[in-house]
Amino acid sequence: MKNKIIKDLPIPEGAVKAEMPDMVKPMLATLIDKPFNSDKWLFELKWDGYRALANINNGNVKLYSRNGLTFTQYEPVVKELETFQYTAIMDGEVVVLNEEGFPKFQLLQNYEREQEGALQYNVFDLLYYNGYNLTRAPLIERKELLSKLIKPGGFVKYTDHVIEQGIDFFKEVDKLGMEGIIGKKMDSPYRLNKRTSEWVKIKTEKRQEAIICGYTEPKGSRQYFGSLVLGVYDDDNKLKWIGSSGGGFDEKGLEYLFNKFQKIRIEKSPFDYKISQKSKVYWVKPELVCEVSFSEWTTDGSMRHPVYQGLRSDKNPKDVKREKEAKTMKTIEQAEEITSTKKSNESKTTSKDPKSQSLTIGGHNLQITNLSKILWPDDGITKGDLINYYRSISKFILPHLKNRPESLNRYPNGIKEQSFYQKNNENAPEWVDTIKIRSDSKREEVNYLICNNEATLVYMAKLACIEIHPWNSRVGSLDNPDWIVMDIDPSELNTFEQVIDTAQVIKSILDKGKIDAYIKTSGATGLHIYIPMGSKYTYEEGRSFAHVIAQLTTSQIPEITTIERSLKNRDGKIYVDYLQNSEGQTLASAYSVRPKPGASVSMPLKWDEINHGFHPSDFNIKNALKRVEKNGDIFKPVLGKGIDMQKCLKLLSA
Repeated sequence: MKNKIIKDLPIPEGAVKAEMPDMVKPMLATLIDKPFNSDKWLFELKWDGYRALANINNGNVKLYSRNGLTFTQYEPVVKELETFQYTAIMDGEVVVLNEEGFPKFQLLQNYEREQEGALQYNVFDLLYYNGYNLTRAPLIERKELLSKLIKPGGFVKYTDHVIEQGIDFFKEVDKLGMEGIIGKKMDSPYRLNKRTSEWVKIKTEKRQEAIICGYTEPKGSRQYFGSLVLGVYDDDNKLKWIGSSGGGFDEKGLEYLFNKFQKIRIEKSPFDYKISQKSKVYWVKPELVCEVSFSEWTTDGSMRHPVYQGLRSDKNPKDVKREKEAKTMKTIEQAEEITSTKKSNESKTTSKDPKSQSLTIGGHNLQITNLSKILWPDDGITKGDLINYYRSISKFILPHLKNRPESLNRYPNGIKEQSFYQKNNENAPEWVDTIKIRSDSKREEVNYLICNNEATLVYMAKLACIEIHPWNSRVGSLDNPDWIVMDIDPSELNTFEQVIDTAQVIKSILDKGKIDAYIKTSGATGLHIYIPMGSKYTYEEGRSFAHVIAQLTTSQIPEITTIERSLKNRDGKIYVDYLQNSEGQTLASAYSVRPKPGASVSMPLKWDEINHGFHPSDFNIKNALKRVEKNGDIFKPVLGKGIDMQKCLKLLSA
């Protein structure tokens, strides 16, 4: 089945009409020594595979390596690309995933022979599209167009990214045991066949491409050969020895390489000087490129503990040189200098640029990019709209956030793409308040952000934190919540009228106990009932009290409610969730936007509004402010002195 032409996709600014070239050479990244954060950069996974470019011409496809070799062995990828009914040049990486879903280079190298693992072509850039050369267009706009051209579920995958948070992203990639990350300046053009500072790579372990120059005799029970003699070309294009690798082989790999070596054996060493080897060396033409991991470079320029990873059939031996890590900050400065060479009449303040803005809030400067980035694709609501909403609602929402640790749920690519939670905020601006709290699950201290002012609220929105998730307790009394919550959480089988009926039953129970309570929409399909505690009780005491309310509720309407936590055991009933009342558990704050269609807002309500006929989607980013300005903050009493739990329990038991 052919992919239909996607009509009316906007062509990025800077694109020019041109014929599609037959073949191109890719842009290359500079290796740097450590990760960094910058709101002008995006960060992608560094795939452990073969760099591959795809020329697509309405069903005719050429998939080739950076040095022009055609990849005929990856037929499933080519077949899928042939269904793309447009002209395009895509840049990406062919990988093979193991059973755990991680790319493994040795699986890729052996794929042609063994067909093991899951083949993927991960595309991350678009150089040409339907008559337009896109290489001069900003990277972020090229990627936005590319994301709309790739359907999910096939062999061809769009490579997503995170914005700004390179350090945290690198830490997560390192924990997963993956190769590293790529940093790219968001406004950078695509520089064909050039290695520039506008793209950088940071590796979790040291890797080096190397030329196989010979092999040694095997020892003991090993067959075929002992180790590989490795080299690279220096700046004078002379072959230089960088060590020998005897690790990383299985029996099949040893035999496969040995058979290749017999076809390229030579008598004389390819080095123009004598190298030190204890075992007899058999020399080969310096034609095969491999990749090795190693621990460090020695003072004489050889690798310590090199381990063979696989052959690099996509690399030209003449291009293989020792890769040296550049200093991160110097490289980033160089990238900035490249950008600053634009015409002088373009050096306007970013506040005049509709896609970026410089804001000064409370004496703090925020540089905000990608204001036109669409976060709600079906509604056309942008990152700029989100920031404007939170600025306008700040005086109402901030009292509910002050001094509370925040769990940041970020949607850098909009609500239809994967979000991620960011708890550690070690690299937030100095003026942003944070607090370190010990995490028993992670067995480490987590640096939580605290939103105490409008500037921090905008900083969070700038990170595409659509919804705001504060703790129930504050700094100074973290063990004692200011409120407990009854979270009315329906299943797909429940109607919202049943949710309202459940809220009314809970209200009748609370009235019997003379318990003050306040209600708001979740912003999705449920309702939240807050009971002020005034930080007089522990989380455990508050949770036990909420458990009593939940039990009384389900005893009155057992046909539609349950306190069964397991989704499969709820039998399609509404879950009266009292377990949200634990340290670190969070719900969307009052006045928080939600990542739902229509950009709904978690809106406080008056109890007399809790009747059949209204729906949480009635309140959204476009009309919420008008309602709040009219009614004021009707949720403010949640922050009051709180109930007397003992008196309330006596009344309920009576």
